Amino acid sequence: MGVSGCGKSTIARELSKHLKVPFFDADSYHPQENIDKMSDGKPLNDEDRASWLEILSENLGQWEADQGAVLACSALKEKYRETLSKNVEKVHWVYLDGSYELIMNRINQRKGHYMSGRLLESQFQALEIPQYGIHVDIDQSPEEIVDQIMSNMEIKKSEFGVFGLGVMGSSISLNVADKGYELSVYNRAEGGEEHVVDEFLSANSEYKNIHGFTDLKAFISSLSRPRKMLIMIKAGPTVDLVLNQLFPLLEKGDIVIDGGNSHYMNTKKRFELAREFGIEFIGAGISGGEEGARKGPSIMPGGTRESYQHVSQILESIAARDDFGKTCCTYIGPGGSGHFIKMVHNGIEYVEMQLLAEIYALLSKQMNYEEIATLFKDWNDGPAYSYLLDITIRILEKKEGDGYLLDLILDKAGNKGTGSWSSKAAFDLGIPNTMMSSAVFARYISSFKETRVEMALEKGAGKNDSTLKIDLKSLEKAYNFGRLINHQQGFKLMESASKVYGWDLNFSEIARIWSNGCIIKSHLMNELHEEFKTKQDLFQMNTVLEVLNKDEKSVKDILSNALDQRLSMHCLTASYQYWIDMTSSRLSANLIQAQRDFFGAHTYQRIDAPESEYFHTNWL
Repeated sequence: MGVSGCGKSTIARELSKHLKVPFFDADSYHPQENIDKMSDGKPLNDEDRASWLEILSENLGQWEADQGAVLACSALKEKYRETLSKNVEKVHWVYLDGSYELIMNRINQRKGHYMSGRLLESQFQALEIPQYGIHVDIDQSPEEIVDQIMSNMEIKKSEFGVFGLGVMGSSISLNVADKGYELSVYNRAEGGEEHVVDEFLSANSEYKNIHGFTDLKAFISSLSRPRKMLIMIKAGPTVDLVLNQLFPLLEKGDIVIDGGNSHYMNTKKRFELAREFGIEFIGAGISGGEEGARKGPSIMPGGTRESYQHVSQILESIAARDDFGKTCCTYIGPGGSGHFIKMVHNGIEYVEMQLLAEIYALLSKQMNYEEIATLFKDWNDGPAYSYLLDITIRILEKKEGDGYLLDLILDKAGNKGTGSWSSKAAFDLGIPNTMMSSAVFARYISSFKETRVEMALEKGAGKNDSTLKIDLKSLEKAYNFGRLINHQQGFKLMESASKVYGWDLNFSEIARIWSNGCIIKSHLMNELHEEFKTKQDLFQMNTVLEVLNKDEKSVKDILSNALDQRLSMHCLTASYQYWIDMTSSRLSANLIQAQRDFFGAHTYQRIDAPESEYFHTNWL
């Protein structure tokens, strides 16, 4: 409500979109004689408005009985408002307040409206400002006005909030809403994202429990205490910018969850910053891509156990379920532990993808794509099942026209850094993580496409006359061998971090929540879930050692075949070398240590002396 020209219709239309109820303009219900009178520049009196108000009152009763409505109506006097509300039980009055000068300027700018500026003075004279309802200054953008109204309405507060409506944020929002929670969603309305919230609400209008905001304060106000919100934005400096905006607006005990792929050390810093404001901060790794976010991801939350308890019901309700019906979300540990294991998850993922790429390269020398897909299906029906093997089958079968789409894809692999983070963490912790590093470097090498083409042409590389056939059983064994070493290195990296940072990680639970919802889900994860209940190292597991010992020859044969065909096998080679080293009682490192002592006097230990003793030789 408000005088003509204050923006009632504009605001009411936008508000109706947010509330998902119809919009009506009271001016559309004026009898013709009222319109003629106003067109002649004559103001309406109480008698003129009487029948008009009665019609609106009857309609309001019907609208309330249906689903509610937003009505734009001047309702200048208290007795007009009494007439309007007599047939309804609940009314939210919103008064749009503005100066005479501002509104006159707006009226003079609009075209083709029967209410001219000449009648504005009479409207102000008749206006009786209500002493109730929501009062909003119109000297703001329509978006800000709507957000202010939404935050002040006496509606049920949202139980959860999602900040950021990108692909993952939108999918998780719908996942939360599907579980019946009242949900507030926020996205900025600038930088090309002006219509993100409106488009999201419009595309999902059937959800009456989702409330959209572009004003940050209004978004925060819409959440019940303690506020619980999930940030779904690109990892990096943007997260810090957002938190610097958020923390001062929140109150002690509120909980902020970073669901992006943030580096675990940054999460640790943000955890400490949040504490300064009395805010609870959780770094949650979320895996599963768009489909997982929508239908059930694997979630890895790290922070205080107390803060996790406040959000556990929501997070566990939207997560995937394992084979026993348990949620694929569990408390990981303090600080940045959640993001650390998500980082390792991605490192394992890099290797699993590279292993499949290497096997595809080898098989494509003697089989077509349909034959490779058929072989992979046989593998996937057994213990080797994994999500990545499953999607590889679909990729191999995908056609475009008469050919295969895979043949049209440029052989340059991208990366977002999480794989290299795992390698850097391994360097920092002193843990051999050769397969992840090899997978990352394989992607780096692929990016040098032009150089590779030039070198191939100049050197005549790539030509070979090998007719050596691959033994498919040996290949399957080699693939499983590489996967076991990959998981061994990944879990050893987590074990080292757990000890250094005091996280006390539960590897059985980590394997369990990775058994579904995430990119590296597989039957192997179910096996490791059981094995980790009694062992902390894959090399301590009898079933694993038996396979590795038995299949070593198969790996050697496959690598020999690949070399004969001049095919690089980054990760399979790394797995084999790691196994050789870890099962060798003596390595060539004695020479390296002698060299270090020669040029740097770094000393060395002797096999014929206690380990506590160190020696130095004057080699010259």
